[in-house]
Amino acid sequence: MNLSFHPRIQVTWAVFIFLGEMLCSASFAEPPAPPLTRIQDIRILSREEATKAIPVRISGTCIHSAFGDLVVHDGTHGIWVSSYTSLKRGLLHDQSAFDLVRVGMTVEIEGIVDPGGYAPQILPLAIRQTGNAELPPPRRISAEQWIAGSEDGQRVEVIGVVQKVEIHGNWTVCAMVVEGVNCWFTLLGDARNNLAPLVDARVRAIGVFAPDFNNRSEAVAPKIVSSSPDCIRILIPPHADPFDSPRIPLAHLRSFSPDVSLFHRKVTSGIVTFVQPGRFFFLRDGDASVRVSSEATDLLPGWRVDVAGFVDTTHHFAAIKDGIIRKTGETHPPPTQTITAGALLKAASRSILVNPNPSNLSGRGITLRGRIRRVDWTSPLSPVTVWLEADDVLFPAHLPPGTVLSARQAASWQLDAEAELIGTCELEFHGRPDPLGLYDPIGFHLWLASPADLVIVHPAPWWTPQRLTIALSVTGLVALVGMLGVASLRRQVKRQIALTARELENNAVASERERMARDLHDTLEQQLTGVAMQLESLAKSPQSQSPVFSDRLALASRMIQHSREEARRSVWDLRNRLLENHGLAAALQSLAASAAIDGGPAVETRIEESPDTLQPAIAYQLLRMAQEAVANSLKHARAGKIHITLEMAGHHLVLSVSDDGLGFDSFLLNPPGPPHFGLIGMRERASKIGVTLDIVSQPGNGCTVTITLPVPAP
Repeated sequence: MNLSFHPRIQVTWAVFIFLGEMLCSASFAEPPAPPLTRIQDIRILSREEATKAIPVRISGTCIHSAFGDLVVHDGTHGIWVSSYTSLKRGLLHDQSAFDLVRVGMTVEIEGIVDPGGYAPQILPLAIRQTGNAELPPPRRISAEQWIAGSEDGQRVEVIGVVQKVEIHGNWTVCAMVVEGVNCWFTLLGDARNNLAPLVDARVRAIGVFAPDFNNRSEAVAPKIVSSSPDCIRILIPPHADPFDSPRIPLAHLRSFSPDVSLFHRKVTSGIVTFVQPGRFFFLRDGDASVRVSSEATDLLPGWRVDVAGFVDTTHHFAAIKDGIIRKTGETHPPPTQTITAGALLKAASRSILVNPNPSNLSGRGITLRGRIRRVDWTSPLSPVTVWLEADDVLFPAHLPPGTVLSARQAASWQLDAEAELIGTCELEFHGRPDPLGLYDPIGFHLWLASPADLVIVHPAPWWTPQRLTIALSVTGLVALVGMLGVASLRRQVKRQIALTARELENNAVASERERMARDLHDTLEQQLTGVAMQLESLAKSPQSQSPVFSDRLALASRMIQHSREEARRSVWDLRNRLLENHGLAAALQSLAASAAIDGGPAVETRIEESPDTLQPAIAYQLLRMAQEAVANSLKHARAGKIHITLEMAGHHLVLSVSDDGLGFDSFLLNPPGPPHFGLIGMRERASKIGVTLDIVSQPGNGCTVTITLPVPAP
């Protein structure tokens, strides 16, 4: 017996083999990689490498703490430690130890690397406080590092001008300009307490660099965060009264000046020409006009005001942001200037050979005309923007928020209507540098104070593209219907002409038959009657007693009698109106009734109605052929029964006459005996009207005459 195939032996061997493989695998497996201990090694990881949950064990000083998230510095670099993210992912079960960490404490952290939202970070698994230490000195970073965001998580120092302060719950956000770059400095928690006035102050700020980023992990705005109360030091305090700031004419906001304090608050003055309350207004002084962003809601056009604000360098022309307003008087708003769209753009174009023209119309009131091309509505009576075209220039005119029109006014704002507008012009330029330094405008838009600033001077023409399309469609439809009607009328006229021609033909045939019947009756039949009377009188004469004479006289009488019967039959046929008035079927029924004489053969019929399209001449020939067949059955066949059948078989009309009489040999050209002129006449009639004539007969088995006529489909 071979024990190697025993089931228990096989199971035992399998267990030994499995254990051996496990031992071999354990002995030859690579030992786990040691944890990273330097923050610099974590920061240089790519996002793909940072997703592999590499273990870390670092020691360092806390330089920022807020809401359980820390920034730890190991003496060379700093990095974010997010206990909040670790808690959400189930890696950490208790965040309380992180909430107790304060700035300046030294800690040891074990965790794993995570790519984070922007830069690599640590997801902690455990933390241990080890003491306290001095904070590392802050770094002074360049404008390139500032914009690139490469110093994320580092303790940095910046010097700049605070231009705005906003409070959002536990967050105090300061808008600053540092080396010409707009950025944010965010104070968390109690760091905002006991802050001196900061707006327009030049400050030195220390915090952790934490740029804002988008959902593609790209830096979009530089930002510094801090939770230390002493993170901001005022270097140059602001003026106690904002209007004590340096005064500058409106036309010289960004003109050449040896003064480099561009980002501090400036004071200027002018006349308010246009207002969107709570958002912005336009200020004019002489030929200069600028846009001022302000939260003021009580301004009116025509006010003279002083404005204390910061020069906004993000527009092509100088503008003012965060303006504070002080009214100094009232006057009439400056008049608008009437101009065309083409001239407006040309006036703002710059030539290399000509000095710049400071008196362009951007920010000033103008009057111009254009044709409406589109209206953007928020509801049927609430327009937001009207798009107009003039001089091949398409431009928008913006209406105040919440504008509501009357139904009549809204109905007049139709496409292609010509409108006259009164509004404040704002030129548009490319946002990129021009290599030639020309910076020509690419367009403009208008700000309207109310719907009354848009007046329809010429309504939209009646022939709009939409109406023209509808008219062409209706015209095409009418033309198509007319063509179909003409085609239908032509068919009806053609059919009516055919019916009229057939009726005229029938009337002509009927008239001719009446004439022939009269002529036969008045001539041939009368003459035959006279001959018969003469023969009768001759039979009474003595000469008729001769046998030869008597026989010949009898033969002549019979011939005359037969001729008279044929003449009467011809007259009857010519005068037979049953075929014309009731059709072939009724005429055949009449024929059958006249053939069923007492003591004669029985006549049976199976007759359907003949088609309406059957021509009278053809019906007449069919009736004569049927009469001939019935006459032959009566005279020669000695039949006991005659069948007359008329029926449709597909697209053929079949007429048959059959009897059970003596019959004859139908393979012969003519049956035995004297010539049968009736059969010859039937063949001639069949050939004349194009029907198929079949005569089937055998001696002693009767005779069947079948006439087949093709009938075209209706």
